[in-house]
Amino acid sequence: MAAGLVVGIFPQSDPETLEKALSGAAIDLSKVKVVSSSAEDTEGSALEFVDVIAEVENDSFADDMTHGHGIMSDSGGTGVPGIGGHQATLGSFRSRASATAHYLSAYPIPGDEVANFDDAVANGRSVVLYPDAGADADKVAAAFRSAGLRNVRTY
Repeated sequence: MAAGLVVGIFPQSDPETLEKALSGAAIDLSKVKVVSSSAEDTEGSALEFVDVIAEVENDSFADDMTHGHGIMSDSGGTGVPGIGGHQATLGSFRSRASATAHYLSAYPIPGDEVANFDDAVANGRSVVLYPDAGADADKVAAAFRSAGLRNVRTY
């Protein structure tokens, strides 16, 4: 256990409820990171909430914003032979094998387990992380379980 990352899933995203549950578990709240796609009012919390960027379904920079300003797209395209009528979008390059965004790719969670945590974030729950727990990893994992976190793992 090199880094001592402890991870668990809290069934909701309310910062106040999560903070109360964890503060009763006697762990250092300043070291806790929370990944959630639906948490609101996180400014006053002692917990550090990690920003989750929601996927953009369509381009928010409409063509009419740049039309007529001398931008290359004003002419209708680049004139590359063989490429016409098909507009590639960022979504067309997305892997169809994984429908869930990878919210926790920055953390050393094994690939075969990270999808469970990503799904929790996508479904409105909170993934709670305690990086660098070191020798206290077992203590932190027990505290997470006593606070009501599920699927608690140490890496």
